[in-house]
Amino acid sequence: MMYALDKVKQQPIILGLILLYILPPIGMAWFVCRAVKMLYDQFAAKKALPTDLISIFLAMTVLASLGSILISGRFFDLLSTAMLIGYFGIYLFLLRRPEQLRLRQFAWITIWGGVYIFFSEKLLVLIPDDSLIGTAVSFMTGHFLFGYKGIPRLYGSTFNPNYACYLLILAVACLSVELLRAIQLKKKMTIFLSLMLMPLLDFAIYETGSRAGFVIMILLHLLFVYKLSKRLFVPAALFTVVGAKVLYNWMPRSSGTETSMAKRLEIWGNSWHIFQQNPFFGATNFGFLRVYSANNGSMIPHAHDLFLSILSSSGIFCALFFIAILLIGGYQLFKVQKISMNTKSNYSATLFLFALPTIILYGILDFTLSSPQVMIMVLILLSYWTRFTAQMNQMTRLHRTLSEALLQRRTLFRKRHAHEPATLQPAKDVSSR
Repeated sequence: MMYALDKVKQQPIILGLILLYILPPIGMAWFVCRAVKMLYDQFAAKKALPTDLISIFLAMTVLASLGSILISGRFFDLLSTAMLIGYFGIYLFLLRRPEQLRLRQFAWITIWGGVYIFFSEKLLVLIPDDSLIGTAVSFMTGHFLFGYKGIPRLYGSTFNPNYACYLLILAVACLSVELLRAIQLKKKMTIFLSLMLMPLLDFAIYETGSRAGFVIMILLHLLFVYKLSKRLFVPAALFTVVGAKVLYNWMPRSSGTETSMAKRLEIWGNSWHIFQQNPFFGATNFGFLRVYSANNGSMIPHAHDLFLSILSSSGIFCALFFIAILLIGGYQLFKVQKISMNTKSNYSATLFLFALPTIILYGILDFTLSSPQVMIMVLILLSYWTRFTAQMNQMTRLHRTLSEALLQRRTLFRKRHAHEPATLQPAKDVSSR
């Protein structure tokens, strides 16, 4: 217990992450306070802003939000600008404080956070919500449902089943990497613990009722088998393909897939129309709901798609830059898998391989980044990725420089020996006449 308290004192971000799961509003406020302090220190000291791709993208979304407000005159949407500035400050804090939290610590907090989401659903549902105090407690603990009406689904302390599902997906990704590491290092206790937690997290994903989450969960397990043994991967993949119909029937809410997809297509079409109305700067994150309601008479808070959300909320320039980030990031992710093979950085590279694609995969059918709770977790992950790729690029440049210097020395040595005149050595053991 004392060891845990010492860790929290040395690395206070651990406390912020714990609060983000247990008391989400307080956890979010904790990160906002850190962001405000970081931005104040940034401008007070007149430090240069970072120039990595994520920082540039976040800065672009802030500028797009301001541009949209100036054009529309809707100054209430400055709340959207403030939120984006907050995200930028949080990312900046995480980027410049690597000592605050190691990657493996983040992974295990994410795993235990997923476990907490599952069990909190069973406990927090006991809180009566028919009184003001009960409602306030539900809100503070995150068991206050936003943006969903329908059959009961697990959401624990995350305000929405889809938000819970993505955090659980992230937990499965981290646990898969930890299990791979434990198998490689033959750590029996970690293997046993991981095999106990994995079915629980899988069942929690199923109980969220998310069809996208169910499919991503299967893909993560296939990726785990591939990383574990390529020989096992082929039959596992074939078994999955052959049993696709059975898996579809097992998928939660599979009977409503067509209806849900039709609704998604309608929302996507309307979101595209909002982009066409606001092509350069978008309608802002908060303005999207207002414009969608004015156009279609229904209260839809976001585009239910990551790409359309950026298009409709931040405009074409941010969307094109985001696509560029995806292309560059995809190439870097592929490259680091080769570079980091059999090195100390293999754990980090494997974790990014499991975790980063889930942002895009889940983003195809939903926009879970609309939740600050989810967004903060993603920003933490992206800050690790930014530092990791910067380190790998430095190592690559250093290796290239050393290789070029060595090649130049070899070439110079060969040229020098090639131009030296040949000398005749007198023969030994031969008497002169």
